[in-house]
Amino acid sequence: MAKSKSYGSFIFLAVVVLAGAGGAWYYFDVKTDKQPEFQTTKVTRGDIVMSITATGDLQPVVSVDVSSQISGQVKEVLVDFNSIVKSGDVMARIDPATYDQRLAQALADLASAKANNQLTRLNAGRTTDLFDKKLVSRQELDNVEAQLAQSDSTMLTRTAAVENAKLDLARCTISAPMDGMVLDRKTDKGRTVAASLNAPVLFTLVNDLTKMQINAAVAEADIGSIAEGQEVKFTVDAFPSRTFAGNVRQVRNAASANQSVVSYATIIDVANEDLKLKPGMTANVSIIVAQKSGVLAVQNSALRVRLPQELQPKPPAAAPGVAAAKAGTATAAAMTDEERMRATFEIMQAVGFQRGSPATSEMIEKAKKLAVEKKLDPDLIAARFAMPGGRGGKGKGGSSGSGGGGGGGRNASGISTTVVERQLFKFVASADSPEKKIGPVKVRLGISNGFTTEVLDGLVEGDVLITSVVMPGAPPPVLQAPSSTQNPFGGGRPPGMPPGMSGGDRGRGR
Repeated sequence: MAKSKSYGSFIFLAVVVLAGAGGAWYYFDVKTDKQPEFQTTKVTRGDIVMSITATGDLQPVVSVDVSSQISGQVKEVLVDFNSIVKSGDVMARIDPATYDQRLAQALADLASAKANNQLTRLNAGRTTDLFDKKLVSRQELDNVEAQLAQSDSTMLTRTAAVENAKLDLARCTISAPMDGMVLDRKTDKGRTVAASLNAPVLFTLVNDLTKMQINAAVAEADIGSIAEGQEVKFTVDAFPSRTFAGNVRQVRNAASANQSVVSYATIIDVANEDLKLKPGMTANVSIIVAQKSGVLAVQNSALRVRLPQELQPKPPAAAPGVAAAKAGTATAAAMTDEERMRATFEIMQAVGFQRGSPATSEMIEKAKKLAVEKKLDPDLIAARFAMPGGRGGKGKGGSSGSGGGGGGGRNASGISTTVVERQLFKFVASADSPEKKIGPVKVRLGISNGFTTEVLDGLVEGDVLITSVVMPGAPPPVLQAPSSTQNPFGGGRPPGMPPGMSGGDRGRGR
């Protein structure tokens, strides 16, 4: 009996402990309000290099294929791979037996023609003397003179045949056309060369491997930023820890298309004094289009931040007309990229806008009215329709609180650079509270290297910007695959984006 009472006391005590633990968990985890978690970055100073990436292959500046103009069996090969040759050096010989016989036959024919010509000339002289004495007719003299002319032409033909036979015999010796190195050897002793239809390649010569070039394929979206003389950095797989340098020599106008991707050949001069670079190596090229030192810079993650609706700073009260015009901004900020692009595309179709054609004022006004109905920013829609061809990267509708608009300029190389205005979020001190609050700040951005972006105006060194927000109880952010919905306005690559990424890719976890 006593044993059953002790079990009952133990069970009662356990129930009390569990109830207390559950209450504590409910109080601290459920009842207690959790604060959002912020990730931030500071505005710092540093160097920014804006570049365009491409791939290409290393090739010698001058490469010559040495061929054979005659057919025959290779009798001798005097050079090998990587052999250094001078202009005129013998590289190979083809068996000359056939061409010796042709030369002997041509010489014999020439000797026969000379004897016949000599006899014809003597007969012509005798006939002329007899004609002067009126012992032969004019017809006989004309026949002799015609025979002499035919003999002279036969002499010329036989002489040309001899020279042709000598030339073919000389071509049995394959000589180097220039100073250089044997890059490739495609023949061996005993191999038969057949040059009846085309000239077979026996050797490939390069003039100087200390000077090479890269044939880089630059995409059509980036070719407008390439100019002659720009500095180039590149790496090769053989030396992954070493960076080589070069300069753009030529941008060719001939386009090439591979799987609907249009690119243009860009020729880059490369110094190879230590002969580390080999022909045919694949080069990963970065063409520097702009670079600045000691400028204010911010991480690109701060340009893509999305604040939840409850954390959005409340704008000051505006006039009724302004408030009505901006009524859709907050709702547009809560839209996803796909929803926003779909709504923009519907507006474009509704007003009859076509890419490549300028938008009329009636189209713009109608688009602004439709933007208000669809809870989009009418000023952003109007600005996009006013762009040439309706193209433009994301502006204020691209992400929560981002800014639109911008200006243009040119760097030292004459390449146009875009200045974009954006709205970011930073922590600001409040006069009536010791805690820092979130405040919007408009900034002007310059060049970008894909990771950091230059800040031209609106921030100072040390400012703390928000890069991401995790709300209480929310799952961690998940990278989303790019949507198949196409941006009707194209979307170029704005500052803060690495090469190869368009405006439609921003804010999708890329």
